[in-house]
Amino acid sequence: MTEIAKEKKSSSPGYLIQSWMRSNATIEYLRIWEKIYNPRFQEAACDELIHTVKTTGTTLTPSLWISTTQAMGMRTSRGKGGGTTAHPEIATMFQAWMFPEVMLDLIQCYRMIQH
Repeated sequence: MTEIAKEKKSSSPGYLIQSWMRSNATIEYLRIWEKIYNPRFQEAACDELIHTVKTTGTTLTPSLWISTTQAMGMRTSRGKGGGTTAHPEIATMFQAWMFPEVMLDLIQCYRMIQH
């Protein structure tokens, strides 16, 4: 995800990831993904985290999401070569959010396989 964000704005990729995580649609997507693939996902903690973010102005970061909910769809690392990585289904959603042409490609592919 950090590499995808660098394509758009190389100076602050972390900020772009945080901006994506401000969306209710993003959080619901992450929640659904984790419920499907992660038996350790803490849904009650997710609800509390969403409430805290909405009522206190806390910034939701990948690290906070992961540590609070036991999410496994994203990983973060610090230091040289660090950043945020994600399962391809999550990274693609982020990429589609950043680049409308990617979203259009996805929709066109989906429509083609429907016919």
